[in-house]
Amino acid sequence: MTDAALVKDNAGGRDRSFRFLVTSTIDGTQARVKFSNVYGTTPVTIGAARLAMGKDGTAAVDPNHNVALTFGGKASATMAPGTTIVSDSVGISFGAGQVLAISMYLEGTFGPVSRHDSNFITNYTTADAVGDTTADTAGTSYTDSLDDWLLVNEVDVYGPYQGTLAMFGSSTTDGFKSNYGDTNTYPKPNLPVAGQHANRVSDQMSRRLLALGYRIGVIDAGLPGDTVTEAGLSSPSANARIAKDVLTLPNLLAMVTYFGSIDLRSSECKSAPEMEAATQQMVATAHAAGVPVIMATLPPSAFCTNPAKSNYGPAPTAANPYAGGLVPGPANGAEVQRAAFNAWIRSTAATLPGVAAIADYDLALRDSQNSSFMLPQYNSGDNQHMNGNGYSAEAQAVPLASLPKP
Repeated sequence: MTDAALVKDNAGGRDRSFRFLVTSTIDGTQARVKFSNVYGTTPVTIGAARLAMGKDGTAAVDPNHNVALTFGGKASATMAPGTTIVSDSVGISFGAGQVLAISMYLEGTFGPVSRHDSNFITNYTTADAVGDTTADTAGTSYTDSLDDWLLVNEVDVYGPYQGTLAMFGSSTTDGFKSNYGDTNTYPKPNLPVAGQHANRVSDQMSRRLLALGYRIGVIDAGLPGDTVTEAGLSSPSANARIAKDVLTLPNLLAMVTYFGSIDLRSSECKSAPEMEAATQQMVATAHAAGVPVIMATLPPSAFCTNPAKSNYGPAPTAANPYAGGLVPGPANGAEVQRAAFNAWIRSTAATLPGVAAIADYDLALRDSQNSSFMLPQYNSGDNQHMNGNGYSAEAQAVPLASLPKP
């Protein structure tokens, strides 16, 4: 979860039910759901909750795979601000790639709660005062949609598996624009593809591992706007959240880290040395916890657009969509810093205690003719986020040697 920002999808309400959709990266026979009010400012009461198999991304659920959730044996639970709660485990069997529907009735009046963007999948809600409709399998009571997950933090799946792999990073890890296709060529932007809601790097990594015979659950620990330095943005940095968001995950085998792009192109326009120091701190924290780090290089692109910063320089425009690139130049300062940071990752960082391997996202995604830009077939169109195919290329670039054999 990220914050309790007062946005359209998270303005509070009264006696309302929600239905949130998530995609499992592994199959199981039991599951439990973790709810978070860490960023909420007032108590919130879950009056009822259910876990079901979803149907084609709609508000409907499978009535034959639809079970009530309890909390310490009780049907409801109240979360104080700054706390989390985990449901009791329930028996429900499903396969990897299955869309799960978490239905939740918020009882009484509630304000903004902990939220997380869900730009690539649609969630659903009733109107205020409709009450508890968590048992509505047809989904007809869920008359409105929303682009956030509220309170839902994690689904723990039980079954025969080897452990957990965490994908830790910013919006590109979180899957922003993973629902985009590859019909158009940069600089013409691509468009969302209806029904394409499971193409994040975590989804792609899950499919790759399952095809090779692994039994590993893949966790998406991405957070839009996240930085490795303290860049002064609204999201907590990687070092501020690694202990809570990643190192507490059960049976954690390794973590793939992808940080730095936001640091470079934020209004702070951070430098490579600043990111290197913060990255070493992150790796040291993981190493102390006994968790191997697979560190990703930064794929294109990073352009500083703040004239007050030393890394300010040319950047792409409609008239010149390749301006500011390292080739042919003159290069934007942030692109120079990205190249320096990648060189550090491939050399010094690769030898840090706790770094098990390097995932060379830059090499996998960059256009050899325009090294500051992604290959056209991987570019969502903003040259910052991949499309679904680009996320697949990232997953293929992750070395598997630090994981247990299938």
